[in-house]
Amino acid sequence: MLSRPVMSRSARPRLAVAALCLLFGVSSCAGWRAGLPVAENYASIGVEIFDNESYEPDIESAVHAELTRAVRDMCDVPLEPPSQAQVIVRGRVLDYRFRGGVRSRENQLLETGLTIVVEATLIDQRSGRPIGPPETASSSIGYPVQETDGESTARDRALRHLCDELVLRLFAPQRDV
Repeated sequence: MLSRPVMSRSARPRLAVAALCLLFGVSSCAGWRAGLPVAENYASIGVEIFDNESYEPDIESAVHAELTRAVRDMCDVPLEPPSQAQVIVRGRVLDYRFRGGVRSRENQLLETGLTIVVEATLIDQRSGRPIGPPETASSSIGYPVQETDGESTARDRALRHLCDELVLRLFAPQRDV
């Protein structure tokens, strides 16, 4: 005859509490999703390459790459090519300019910076109509002149910041970013 393991009286309440915690933990995760909510009737997002109205050549490809990363990281629906997506992010680079910076007493430039301004709109692929108003984001980053990759590093930081801001402005429910 097989003997049944005996559970002590003090182990039963601990086991019951552990089982309840597991039950509540699993049930609270049901329906949980990460990312900014996209309207319920849209299942995919596409990011078009923006128009470039600035004087900086090829900045639109860098904006596209960074905006694609921001949408992928922050939104709760998958990315697809714009021709197949239900929601399209369409926009334009409005400005890319350098600004004056900090100078020494001898009038030597020590620090300079750049400003990038981008505008985007969500478009419903089915109707071709905008979903909400256009949103604008800008970023201004300074960098030391003696830094070898200063402009490149500043540009990357500015693009990351403004694309994150743009995604929040386009998709955040409160729209008060």
